[in-house]
Amino acid sequence: MKRWLGLSFMFFALWSCSKDDLCSGETPTTPLLTIEFLDFTDRTTPKSTNDLAIRVRDTDSTVVYASISEVTISLPLDTETDQSLFYFIDQASSVENLDVVQLDLFYRRQDQYVNRACAFKTIYTNMAFESDNTPLSWIRDIELLTPTVEDASVHMYIYH
Repeated sequence: MKRWLGLSFMFFALWSCSKDDLCSGETPTTPLLTIEFLDFTDRTTPKSTNDLAIRVRDTDSTVVYASISEVTISLPLDTETDQSLFYFIDQASSVENLDVVQLDLFYRRQDQYVNRACAFKTIYTNMAFESDNTPLSWIRDIELLTPTVEDASVHMYIYH
């Protein structure tokens, strides 16, 4: 009898859920900043990175991205402030050849209501950036494609 009551309770609990009670994986949420790496000499050719690590805020912080060879990456922007600071570290596993470039992103945040289960997502607008890259850095140039981050398209090119 207890088993029947338990199954009945679970059935009614699940049956009473509306679409707004579940946040589906297909529901758009806060977008990530998508960056594509391209060859500096041939600016239309994708070029993978070698032993890349990306840290947030300072060089001793948590690695938000690590890869052996990638052409396109996606990074989370800070949803609490209007600025995200990343350190792009080339040859991350080598102490002698470590090459670090700082990328400071500035933007405005706009929260958009999604639904009751998913709550809000953040859209980033008026994006701008500063970088300490030089002609001798592994990153040779950076191009912002759009000042708004609201979907999964490529938002920035990094030439190396």
